[in-house]
Amino acid sequence: MYVRGVLLSLSGLALLLVLWLTSESPAPTVQLFPAQTVVALPIAEVITTAVNLAQSATTVEAVAQEPAAEEDLRDSYCLWPDDILGDIAVAAGVSVESILAANPDYTGYAGSSIFLPLGSIPPDQWTIPRPVVPTIDQLPFGVSGYYIGYDNRTKRVALSFDIGYVPENHELMRWLADQGIHATFLVMGDPISRHPEVIDHILANGHELGNHSFAHANMLTHSPNDIRGELKLTEKVVQDAHPGVTTKPLFRAPFGAINPSIVQIAAEEGYRVIGWTIDSRDWNEGITADKIYDQVTKNICPGAIVAMHDVNPASKEALPRIIAHLRHIGYSFATVSELLFPPQ
Repeated sequence: MYVRGVLLSLSGLALLLVLWLTSESPAPTVQLFPAQTVVALPIAEVITTAVNLAQSATTVEAVAQEPAAEEDLRDSYCLWPDDILGDIAVAAGVSVESILAANPDYTGYAGSSIFLPLGSIPPDQWTIPRPVVPTIDQLPFGVSGYYIGYDNRTKRVALSFDIGYVPENHELMRWLADQGIHATFLVMGDPISRHPEVIDHILANGHELGNHSFAHANMLTHSPNDIRGELKLTEKVVQDAHPGVTTKPLFRAPFGAINPSIVQIAAEEGYRVIGWTIDSRDWNEGITADKIYDQVTKNICPGAIVAMHDVNPASKEALPRIIAHLRHIGYSFATVSELLFPPQ
């Protein structure tokens, strides 16, 4: 199988994130009605487990390509900061009560997905104004970076992969290209320095490059010089592997762990910090392909960025099913840059 991932474990990261986040202003939330406020955006889940390495004889081509029989065909929508549920209900031609009934776990968190009741007007047909996003700076920014695309109505999503090196990654890149999908691969410099051919594999298959640090360490514990070093060294490794290419402007911090200093340093080095709308949880020890499939498809929405990795065989098994389902319900695929940077 294509995964023999990198074992990662962090201690104390959750506490560090809490200390930073509690010093910041609350994240915007979605309102039921103008006078009602909901709980602030929760802290991004922190990876503190390691993934058991496994073997699998399954290949991408061998996995069933048909959508699951129990697939959910309802339209969905990701909540934009300061959205009002009453306005969404009017735009969709349904009641607030029917939306809440369709979403028993509704939180109102910005960036979370809600299902629209069957028979609703799809988001791309709503007559209420779309968010005004002339540049990426106007996009919502969460605890791990920019987390949703500028067009939150059109059924388009980005598949992103945080990768080190496993030999079967080339198979994944080739298969995605065969499917007509250009994904975004955020690379770690250390393994790429030993396997520079990975960069050629990414580019030859039409995919997009991004920076995922050099050694995948928790940057919250790094000095400013160390943070710059991680970014610069990974960029150098990539350029040595394929002169003339760059990882800029996309940077996803290891574990999604950032603070204002990391964001500022990344910006000074030419990067935008990229988070995600949907964490596939494919890094989770023991997670199955069915659970990865459910995690993505039950949280999908127009403009979503899906975060995946190369550390679990189950992810490879789930991916063809995820893609088949999304296409069946009308989604197309874009790179992270295409999703985040409005056309000028």
